[in-house]
Amino acid sequence: MILLTILGYMDEMEQKEASKRKRLINFIIDVLVILLLMEITFQIEEILENKLPIKILRLIMVFGYYILLEYFLGKTVGKFVTKTRVVDKKGNKIDFRTAIIRYLCRWIPFEFLSLGLGADAKAWHDVLSKTHVIDENRSE
Repeated sequence: MILLTILGYMDEMEQKEASKRKRLINFIIDVLVILLLMEITFQIEEILENKLPIKILRLIMVFGYYILLEYFLGKTVGKFVTKTRVVDKKGNKIDFRTAIIRYLCRWIPFEFLSLGLGADAKAWHDVLSKTHVIDENRSE
């Protein structure tokens, strides 16, 4: 374990995964933020004659919310609130490709239910992207 630390790797056991409760709170907050952003764009769309720019903005927001926030900051608004963040299996910041994989995996039907499949269940977007969400208060 000391050798892993010296080499810059964080042992998976040292990373305290975020609780399912925090993960649920993250999900609820993120959905609410996305819905709020969508509602704002719908309100703006009503007053515009050319609706194409707002539709493009909406598309960018949907794709960008998770991808850009998790890539640049390691967290979404929900993760800021619960003091959690997404990391790769070595405990490092995820790369852009991984952020895209995480996002695309969220589109798997019923993926949002994957954490509820048992006590040791993992979210499919975590498993397939080889990431996990850790509690910042209890890591390292």
